Amino acid sequence: MTKKPLSGIAMFVVASLLAAGCVSVLPKAAPAPARYLMAPAEFAGETGPKVEWSLAVEDPQSTSVYDTSKIALIREPGQVEYYASGEWADRGPRLVQAAIIRSFENSGGILSVGDRPSLPVSNFVLQTDIRMLHAAYNGGTPTATVVIFARLTNARGRVYAAHLFRQEVAAAGATERQIVAAFNEAMTAMLKEMVDWTFAEADAVYAK
Repeated sequence: MTKKPLSGIAMFVVASLLAAGCVSVLPKAAPAPARYLMAPAEFAGETGPKVEWSLAVEDPQSTSVYDTSKIALIREPGQVEYYASGEWADRGPRLVQAAIIRSFENSGGILSVGDRPSLPVSNFVLQTDIRMLHAAYNGGTPTATVVIFARLTNARGRVYAAHLFRQEVAAAGATERQIVAAFNEAMTAMLKEMVDWTFAEADAVYAK
């Protein structure tokens, strides 16, 4: 007896059954690492009349240790490591700069503030140098450590004031989310200090 060829529907059913019986030997892709932002400082409301001067925030300087999207940690003095499963949403200096600018905007005390490309001509320039931006392990709960040196200058580089800002916040635990929360607490406290310091120093110079 001559066998009839399988119909299109029958061939589809057979192919589906064969596919269902196949087992993939390819390894599953690793989940994408969590990406974190740095929070700017928040203020209760308007601080008063807007200042008349303008402020350009330059790109923060840093060593290659922090000029990366990786989150740095230090277990031993002089030895830098990075968390494997989580990272910043951008390079550390770019996130710090964005957080500084947004903190001034959130203060409600200044209209003209931004980075150099968006504000090429300004009365004042805020230069920052990231000295530390890591989680420090001292035999216990990690501590988010943020140290930034700031200079207030004019557009030609004349320095009016300088200050070293430092904040350390112990994380509630050792998970990356808890450590990033400690970083944000340290950053927002520091940025409030930096905004207040900049207003005071710039106002004093501008009044002259």
